[in-house]
Amino acid sequence: MARGKQVIKVLRRNLQKALKNRRFDEAKDLLDRLKDEEPLSLETRGLELEFLIANQQWATAQTLAKQLLQLFPQSARIHYLAGRIVYQAKDYPAAITCFSESNALHPNWRTRRWLGKTQTQRGEFVDAEAILLALLPDYRVIDLDLAWLYERMNQPARALKHVETFLRDHPDQEFAIQQRLRLRAMTLEPELLSEDVESLLELDEDVPSELLPAYLQHLLASGQGQAARKFVTTYRETFDQSTAASLGWVCHQLQAYDLAMGLFLDGLAKRTRDVKYLSALESAARHCNRVEQLIPHYEACANQDKRFYGRIKRLQKYLFKYHH
Repeated sequence: MARGKQVIKVLRRNLQKALKNRRFDEAKDLLDRLKDEEPLSLETRGLELEFLIANQQWATAQTLAKQLLQLFPQSARIHYLAGRIVYQAKDYPAAITCFSESNALHPNWRTRRWLGKTQTQRGEFVDAEAILLALLPDYRVIDLDLAWLYERMNQPARALKHVETFLRDHPDQEFAIQQRLRLRAMTLEPELLSEDVESLLELDEDVPSELLPAYLQHLLASGQGQAARKFVTTYRETFDQSTAASLGWVCHQLQAYDLAMGLFLDGLAKRTRDVKYLSALESAARHCNRVEQLIPHYEACANQDKRFYGRIKRLQKYLFKYHH
């Protein structure tokens, strides 16, 4: 019996290490062995949920999380992991509930960090700032979360300071490098940014994608609509989905709805569960009278996600109402 407990302990430890180091094939083997030894325990089921999250098997993870919340309602860890899953699905109210319950059961800085991140996404900036600033002195990784918070609050100079502080300790962190570039673009004088980007375009050099939203915003905001359309038309095929989506938001906010719709469609594949994104896409389609062109794109999405059928019906009702 004692030997069996020791085997289970070793398996858990090795599985946690494999997950941390992203050795997923090894982790799968260890998880299978652990499930043979102790299939029903809270620890095993929790590690299974961590494995699914690490492998981004979100649908399976969500199903398992619902089961485990019923089986282990007093587990802070399960509530935390369930929060991570619904956060990824952009169900931020559910994430707030999960993280709050987890922290009430067992206070933990990581849980409070994710609570702050979720409040940032919900636009609850005052509450998010209070949580994240309290964590910052002990956990410098919070600099990255504060940078995103201040960017959301349209305070790019303040955000930039936090990114640069983070990068002093993590100079190779790709996300932070990209964020710094984007924030520098936001704090640069628009005319200087425009000159830099146009110089690179004229030389047929690659322009960092992080600079493009600020560049397009400058063109549209300064009344250079024709130049903005020429830029999007010329380079649209070179934009990846994330860049297209970011540029789509710029166009939507500045009421260039025809450009916004095309760019939003280019970025749609990765955002089929983003309700805010879909609402903006539909708004752009209505503003430029292209709802009929949007429906086939939704029909293609409906093959993978049945929820699009409801959106298609609403768009069809809109067409009937305004064209009859």
